[in-house]
Amino acid sequence: SFWIFYCILLKCQYNMPRKPKENTMNAVFCHGVLPPDLDWNKNTYSPTKGWKEWLQFVLEQEHDIVMQIPRFPHAHTFMMKYSEWEDIMNSQKINSDTILIGHSAGAGFILKYMALHPELKVKQILLVAPWIDTGGANPFGFYKEFDMHNIANQTIDGIDLLVSDNDISEMGKSRDKIISNIPSMRVHVFPGYGHFVLPELPEIIPFIKF
Repeated sequence: SFWIFYCILLKCQYNMPRKPKENTMNAVFCHGVLPPDLDWNKNTYSPTKGWKEWLQFVLEQEHDIVMQIPRFPHAHTFMMKYSEWEDIMNSQKINSDTILIGHSAGAGFILKYMALHPELKVKQILLVAPWIDTGGANPFGFYKEFDMHNIANQTIDGIDLLVSDNDISEMGKSRDKIISNIPSMRVHVFPGYGHFVLPELPEIIPFIKF
């Protein structure tokens, strides 16, 4: 009868394997630059490699989160222009499911990008050894004219700041200015990590709000 057939059909549908829910989270990593007057083991250091590629692998393999690492121009010449980086960032998928992660100049860029795009809302921001050029070294004023005060309100799970106790003095000035402007951020200090030029950084994982 119709009802017997209907009950069998419902039972079959119930017992069918269900497709796991797709993880809608994604991440965008903004790399730093290599100033010509600094020597962070120039023979091996790359702004896009090391723990950045390690993190990309871990997020995808263990958490089903795709992390893009867009390549920004002039990372090895220090002649970067904000408008060029902004154009590349505009092409990325950024929404309330997005985690923004930045290192050094890339972390500072995230702050300016979010400040100049108040319409954006992201899941979380993680800043590792951020630099915002407090000394005005970049000839194009990369970090000029932006207000950080409201950036925390543009996140769902807040902002985490990872710094070391023995980074170069310029990074310390950037750190202090950022903290004074965004006092609600969570600050994590790592002894002896320098500028976080490392092959892996497992310490960052517990701070990511999955």
